[in-house]
Amino acid sequence: MSSDNRTALRDLRRTRQVRRLGDTEWFDVAYRVYLFALGGLTAVVIASDAIDGFIGEDVTTADLLTRGPSITGVAVAVACFLGLRSGANGGPISIEVADIRHVLLAPIGRRLVMLRPIGQRFRSTMFSLGLVAAILGQFVAREVEGSRAAWAAAGALFGGVVGAVFVGSALIAHALRLPRWSATVLGAIGVGWQAAAAWTIWRGNTTSPLRFGPATLDGSLAFWGIRQRGIDAIAIAAAVALVGVGLLLGGRLRLEPLARRGELVSQLRFAATVQDLRTVVLLRRQLRAETMRARPWAWRGRTRPHGPVRSVPHLVWTRGVRSLRRLPASRLGRIGLLALIGGVSASLTVTSSPLFALGVLAAIFLLGVEVIEPLSQEIDHPDLTDSLPVDRGTLFVHHLAAPGGLLVVAGLVGAAAATALHPTHAAAAFALAVPVAWAGATGPVVAAVLDAPAPPSAAATTLTGAPRDQESSFVPPEFAGFSNAFSTLMPVILSALGIVPILAMRVAPDATTAVRSFVGVALLLAGLVVWIRRRDRWAVRIREFFAQGRAQQVGGSTP
Repeated sequence: MSSDNRTALRDLRRTRQVRRLGDTEWFDVAYRVYLFALGGLTAVVIASDAIDGFIGEDVTTADLLTRGPSITGVAVAVACFLGLRSGANGGPISIEVADIRHVLLAPIGRRLVMLRPIGQRFRSTMFSLGLVAAILGQFVAREVEGSRAAWAAAGALFGGVVGAVFVGSALIAHALRLPRWSATVLGAIGVGWQAAAAWTIWRGNTTSPLRFGPATLDGSLAFWGIRQRGIDAIAIAAAVALVGVGLLLGGRLRLEPLARRGELVSQLRFAATVQDLRTVVLLRRQLRAETMRARPWAWRGRTRPHGPVRSVPHLVWTRGVRSLRRLPASRLGRIGLLALIGGVSASLTVTSSPLFALGVLAAIFLLGVEVIEPLSQEIDHPDLTDSLPVDRGTLFVHHLAAPGGLLVVAGLVGAAAATALHPTHAAAAFALAVPVAWAGATGPVVAAVLDAPAPPSAAATTLTGAPRDQESSFVPPEFAGFSNAFSTLMPVILSALGIVPILAMRVAPDATTAVRSFVGVALLLAGLVVWIRRRDRWAVRIREFFAQGRAQQVGGSTP
C-alpha cells in the first residue's frame, strides 16, 4: 500500500475527530475525569470497608489458593464462550456506516482500516473489565493476606486477560466464519470442562485428571496479590497472542455484519440518549441476533385442533404461554443466571452486608425485563389492541399471568441457590423467593405500560385536556432535568420495593417478618393491577375535568 493512502486515511480520521470534538476544552474533560476517579475511589473504599464476610471466615489462604484459580477460571471460560457467540453473530466490532461506505470500500487494505477500531475495542473491553476486577480485589484484600494495591493490580491484570479473551475469540470466530452452532458447542465444552475442574478441586480431589481446566492458569492471575507463579505467564502470553491474532485477522471481517451492527449501535445510542428502556433491550437482542424459536419447546410434531373459545382470559393466557414457549435458549439461560445471582445476593444480604441488596435489585429488575415478552408484544401493536372488543387495561392485566408463572420458576431457582449457599435460609428463601420476584417485575411492567399510547378517546388531547398541538408543560425548564430523571428512576424505585422483605429478614429473621413481607408484596401487586386496569379511565376523567374547567373559564369571561 502506498504511503499516500496511509496519509489520506490518517488525515481523514484526524479531521473527523476534530469536527466531532469541536471546541471541547481538555481541561474540563480532565477535571471531570479527576472528579469521577476521586468519587469512585472513595465509594469503593467505603464499600469495601462496609462489606463483612465477602469470602467467609472458614476459608483460609491455603484454601483460597488451592480452589480459587479453577473457580475464577470459569469466568475466563464464560468470556470465551460469549466471545465465540458474539463473533458468530457478526461481532464484536462496530463501526459507523460512513466508514464502511467511504473507507472500507475504498482501494485501501481492509486490515489497515480495521486496526484502529479493533485496537479500540480491545482497549475499552480490557479497561472496563480490569477496573471491575480491581474493585473486586479491593473487597477481597481486607479479608486475606496482601495489600490492597497488590490485590487491585492482580484484579486489573485478570480483568484485562478476560477482556482480551472475549474480544480475541470473537474476532477469530468472525474471521473464520464460525457457524453459531459450532461456536455454541465449542464454548459449552470449554465452560463445562472448566466447571468440572472447579467442582473437582472444590470437593478436594487433587488426584483426578479433571482437576486441570483450560483456564485455570488464567484464573491464577487473580491471586497474584499474594502468590506469583512463573507458569502463570503462559496465560499472559496466550492473551497477548490472542490480541495479535485478532489484529492480524482484521482484514477478514465481513462488511455485511459490520454494516448491520453499525446501524444497530447508532440506534442503540439514540435510544439510550432518550432513555427508552424497551427499545434499548430490543436493540441489544438484535445485536445478539436473538430471535424467537420457530418451534416451541416441547414440540410434538403436530398441531392439535383448536377447541371452543372459552373466554378472553383463556385466550390471552394461552397466547402468553405460547409466546414464552418460543423463547430462545439464550434468553432462558439469562433468566436462570439472573435467578442464581439474585438468590446468592439475597443470602449474602442477610448474612454479610446490605450492599449485596444492589445485586438482588439488578437481578430481579432484569428478570422482569426478560419475562414480560407477551405484554411487550401487545403494547407494540396498539392498532390490534384497540380493535379488540375488550378493555385495554384488562387485557394488559391478563398478559401478566404467563410471565408470573415463569417468575415462579425463576424464584424457585433463586431460592435453591440461596439454600445451597446457606442451608439455614431454606424456609425463608422458598417462602419469599416468588413474592420478591413478582415485586421486582413491577418496575419493568410499569415502564412497559407507560409506553403504551393514549387510548383513542383521549389521543387528541393532553393530560390537561388541551389540544395536543397546543401542548405545554407543567414543569418549568429549570426542573425539566429532575422530571426526566424521576421518570427514568421510577421503575427502578418500584422494583426496589421487592428487596424490602430481604432487608427486613436481615433485621428480624422470623416467621412474623416473612408474613408481613408477604402481605406488603400482595398489596403492592394489587395496587399495580388496579392501576393497569383503571389507568385509561383515570386519564379520560382527568382530561374531562380540565376540559370542563376551561369551558367554565371561557363562559365566565364572555360578556
